[in-house]
Amino acid sequence: MRETIFDESYNVREVLDDVIERVALREKLLGTAKQFAEKKREDKFTLAIKQFENLMIDFLRLYQPILDRLRSYREGMQKEIAILRSSLATVNGMLEVSKGIEGLAPRIQQLEANGQELDANINEKMKMANKIDDLFNRVRPFQAGGAGPMGRDSLSDVLAGMPKDLFPETPEPANEKTRKTGTRN
Repeated sequence: MRETIFDESYNVREVLDDVIERVALREKLLGTAKQFAEKKREDKFTLAIKQFENLMIDFLRLYQPILDRLRSYREGMQKEIAILRSSLATVNGMLEVSKGIEGLAPRIQQLEANGQELDANINEKMKMANKIDDLFNRVRPFQAGGAGPMGRDSLSDVLAGMPKDLFPETPEPANEKTRKTGTRN
């Protein structure tokens, strides 16, 4: 019967996969907008690219606590990997010594199994660490480019430069207030 083990990193893997998926979607949208801009060479597409970049920056601001947790988890995992590698080196050393002594066949099998388990743990943790590194490499240009509120245009500045035919007609907020107060009397 197989032993049930609690997977401590399950939540981190799920969050990491979710964030990577969301960043990939935004990168895909940005890439598509850049392709249209190259083909059409119109101002509305360059403004759309700017708006998508601003949305990515806003997304990263919203997800900053998660990114901070992932960064600290990565640092802790790096220490854990170093400890596991040290343990693997110890097990491999004990295995080499044990092979030279007759009568330790059961111990050798146990050490080999321990070594394989440690190696599998290291590989799993390295795979997750590489995914975290990949995520941070993908978001780095957006975090550095628009980290401060002064570094990006406000939404109204971007929208003001776009053609009016891109937006449906929306009533003015001031006109709505006067209509509402006028009908109540």
